[in-house]
Amino acid sequence: MGKLYLLAALVFFTNSGAYAQQKPFTRHFVAASKEHYQVTLNIKAESHSVTTETIAAQTYVTPVIKAAEITLRWSALRRVVTVRSDGTADVEQTNVPAGQQCEAASSSLGQADAKLQTSLKAFCLAWAKNETIHYSENANGQVIDNKSANLPPLDEDNPQLLSLWLLYAIRPSVIFPALKFEIGEKVQASFQPASSLMKNAHGSQTTEWLDAEGELPATTLHVVQQLSWAAAHDSSEAKRDSSTAPLAKGEAFFADSLTTLSLQDGSVLRARRTASRTASRHVEPVPGLPQPPDFSSKLTLSVNIERLP
Repeated sequence: MGKLYLLAALVFFTNSGAYAQQKPFTRHFVAASKEHYQVTLNIKAESHSVTTETIAAQTYVTPVIKAAEITLRWSALRRVVTVRSDGTADVEQTNVPAGQQCEAASSSLGQADAKLQTSLKAFCLAWAKNETIHYSENANGQVIDNKSANLPPLDEDNPQLLSLWLLYAIRPSVIFPALKFEIGEKVQASFQPASSLMKNAHGSQTTEWLDAEGELPATTLHVVQQLSWAAAHDSSEAKRDSSTAPLAKGEAFFADSLTTLSLQDGSVLRARRTASRTASRHVEPVPGLPQPPDFSSKLTLSVNIERLP
């Protein structure tokens, strides 16, 4: 992904300073402390199309849904190596995959599709590995000096919003908003990012502090992000027969994150994070059908993070 697209995505996924209030929530690190987590990633891919059949001069249209699903699990051990004078922590994180990885999961979305499943398994084989990474995290939860970070191999079109989202969503941390910490405090902002790949783009982000249930003093940060745009025609569209107009393609990104945080030090106790990207081809209505045929694809990522004793 080019620097321009990465920058645009980073702006989208970072809580805006326009929310600035007094007394924002921050993270407190302690040198040599450890945090142990169980992380689960579920990936669902689906495609929607139709088939036609003509019987006695009557054409019948049948919706077709193909799907694939896979689940990965691993443990993550975070160790704070040092804490700098400004509160930034140098962190070492070791990820160890669980057994029986990369097996297909049964999906209730539609009929199993071998091509989609093969693509997900290739991602899983590249992703599920033992690794130790080093990065720095400041008191606002922002990861810095992360030289080893690579976008997940999701084979996603630019701008790679899902890939960037996943890179940060699997971390047992969160970027704290510059929003006054008070249960029920909520703010919403709209934006219109500019990009040659995103026409008529518009989106919004809602951030809210919620109460959290449990024995430990905690709070929950709820963040909802959405963005929709008209995608530029790719090169394959340009090669279509000149007598056939290219189908307009609309895309949408949606993310919903619930992260429960300790009131003692701001560490993550648990998190439920989901994001999806949908691409739809706009088809003209067909006589006899109540709605136009659905030609679309959707990729959904779900991340669960649980703090272990």
